[in-house]
Amino acid sequence: MAEDGYVPADSRTLETRFPGVYAVGDVANVGVPKAGVFSEGAARVVAASLIAQLQGGEPPAAYDGRGACYVEFGAGRVGRVDVDFLSGPKPTGTFQAPSAELAAEKQHFGASRRARWFNR
Repeated sequence: MAEDGYVPADSRTLETRFPGVYAVGDVANVGVPKAGVFSEGAARVVAASLIAQLQGGEPPAAYDGRGACYVEFGAGRVGRVDVDFLSGPKPTGTFQAPSAELAAEKQHFGASRRARWFNR
């Protein structure tokens, strides 16, 4: 399935050239970074697509290739970069200056994922 170490997939649907097979995460070659936030978004699209197929519903909206990365600055301050890799002709991003509010947001983000994924 892999070409040069990655599985080619449609960047909007995550479908591979093999019927019924999708690629998400580090293995997928869809034009986004290999970071968990992008894998999570891609997995949501694939899950919604599979559910729609099983229930005969409309396919989900395309994968948007958007995500956020937190940047630690020390002294209780965290910044955030919001990026969009797929909606335009080239990737775009915005930076939110470091703050205590973003530090709290980052903490909540991590805690919500741990609770959902590991029941903690």
